[in-house]
Amino acid sequence: MRLFNAIVFSLLASAMPAQASPLLSGGSGKTCAISTGRSAALPTVVNVPDAYTANTPDPVTSAMKAWADHIMRLGSNARRSSQTRRQLHDQLMAAAMENAMSWPSNWSQGYDRPPSTIYHTMETLFPALIAYGQNRDAFSPAERQRFEDWAGSIVDRLGRTPQIAKWKTDNKKYQFGALSAAYGVVTGKQAHLSKGVRIYKTAVRSMRKDGSLPGDTARGGSSLHYTNLALANLVAIAELATDADIDLYSYSSGEKSLHTAVGFLAAAQSDPSLIAAYARSTAKGTGSFKGYSAENQDRRWASEAKSSWGYYYLRRFGTTPSGKSLLAVSPFLRAGKAGIHQQSGGNARCFVSG
Repeated sequence: MRLFNAIVFSLLASAMPAQASPLLSGGSGKTCAISTGRSAALPTVVNVPDAYTANTPDPVTSAMKAWADHIMRLGSNARRSSQTRRQLHDQLMAAAMENAMSWPSNWSQGYDRPPSTIYHTMETLFPALIAYGQNRDAFSPAERQRFEDWAGSIVDRLGRTPQIAKWKTDNKKYQFGALSAAYGVVTGKQAHLSKGVRIYKTAVRSMRKDGSLPGDTARGGSSLHYTNLALANLVAIAELATDADIDLYSYSSGEKSLHTAVGFLAAAQSDPSLIAAYARSTAKGTGSFKGYSAENQDRRWASEAKSSWGYYYLRRFGTTPSGKSLLAVSPFLRAGKAGIHQQSGGNARCFVSG
């Protein structure tokens, strides 16, 4: 309990005004001082194999993750070092000038290739857009136009795909919502923000009464992992919406809200049998990590930076039942660790500390 209070109160003490999100404000405190890692080139073409890449890594998605990793590390340090901020600027502009992450003509062919192309594109662009938004004043007007045109073309390309239109209750749809909301807030384009808001509200309306998310709980042994990923994206949307004076955290459908879903994730982490019945209904080919099953869930998220989104949540709701339950199941959050996570936009511990 003492450790719980120390983490929660430190987050609340450093909180920004209620309407500001740390996602686009960034930070410069000691938790921001992480290694910047190695420079990596962002692939010009997202030419991924027709395979479930979580179980079969490939050079292209590995390169995309390496680039995003470097961007998040630079972004964590950008407000502490003008040199690092310049490096971030140069990396982002190079990607925009090279029109990186274009898609090959066969991107829509096959079973796994289409969702993999979409997912890895979104996962890579989101933290880059967050880093850009936090440091937008380091770019000239012409550079802003170039970067925002490039990022916007990718967001709009994603939005035109039949997969994004079809997915309703899926972490990938929520990732698109977070990406669209981020682009809308950074550029002031209301239509993109509104799209993210609609996706968030659909997620709340579609969740079960116990707070479980229909699409992501039906993923076999990866159901907890994908539920956590879905919540990272939904929290990101809610955070970004606050910068437009939209309070999605208070949005509910009957007795269901984001807080219900956070409570379910925490409860299922403690007692995986709560999610097992849903996880057994996994459709063939939807993906489950090797070595896990409906009854043997992958529970690693709580001990890793994948739980970083929890810092945004605890900053606002750390003393609520759902906040306490989240903190209780996450050793990563209880220790106040810094770390980078793409769906959390980077080093969330840094951002909430200011």
